[in-house]
Amino acid sequence: MTKDSIARFLSLKCIRLRRIIRRYYYPRVDISPYLDSFRGKNGIEIGGPSGVFLDLLPIYSVIDAIDSVNYSNNTIWKNQSTEQIAENYGHKYICDATDLSIIPDASYDFLISSHCLEHIANPLKAMGEWLRILKYGSYLLIIVPDKRYTFDHLRPITSFDHLLHDYEQNMGEDDLTHLPETIRLHDAKLDMLSKVCDVDWSNNIATRRMHHHVFDERLLKQVADYCELETMRMDWINPYHIVMLARKLGSRQDHSVVK
Repeated sequence: MTKDSIARFLSLKCIRLRRIIRRYYYPRVDISPYLDSFRGKNGIEIGGPSGVFLDLLPIYSVIDAIDSVNYSNNTIWKNQSTEQIAENYGHKYICDATDLSIIPDASYDFLISSHCLEHIANPLKAMGEWLRILKYGSYLLIIVPDKRYTFDHLRPITSFDHLLHDYEQNMGEDDLTHLPETIRLHDAKLDMLSKVCDVDWSNNIATRRMHHHVFDERLLKQVADYCELETMRMDWINPYHIVMLARKLGSRQDHSVVK
């Protein structure tokens, strides 16, 4: 074995060990506060449907109604199980998560999104749109992957200054700035999608497969603070989910909360 293959083998062993430690030695998350925040309400999901909201955090089971936003009618994550969930959606919007102009201000009581924010080239622009379509006092539930347990474990955490720069430059979703790093540090052995389909990385505008940015709890909290959100909870859920529940504050007429 080469030095690189040995290092990769040991890295995978460490990831599996950390998952075991997390599973058996960290306390189980009480999901009732999450469910209570969405019970009987009308909301929207960005980038769904998600199995997370069916099993780990069964939001679908307690809400009254939900619409959805996806960049395309056909995504690389589309499968039979998610299609069954999608039948429960109301209106299905086909548009970018950074441009929800077809949706009026203050339309929803909540917004949920699982493993979507990291796929967006301009997360702060997206957050501005997500908050615009929410009523004041509404809840957001955002889930991002913990890179330590995923195919991103070799990549560095993105800095908030980088996210801010992308926002100030009005970065578009066709941006490929992170493509070289993604290809170089992507660990395909931990990428379940690579086992079922072969995706052209350079055609990311069509597939949206690439993780433009790598989040941790601190970066997610910085995003929430910048957007003037009240962070209600920040949890880690097995096997690799960073979960943030936040609330939109204030009662201003101006719905654009991103500075």
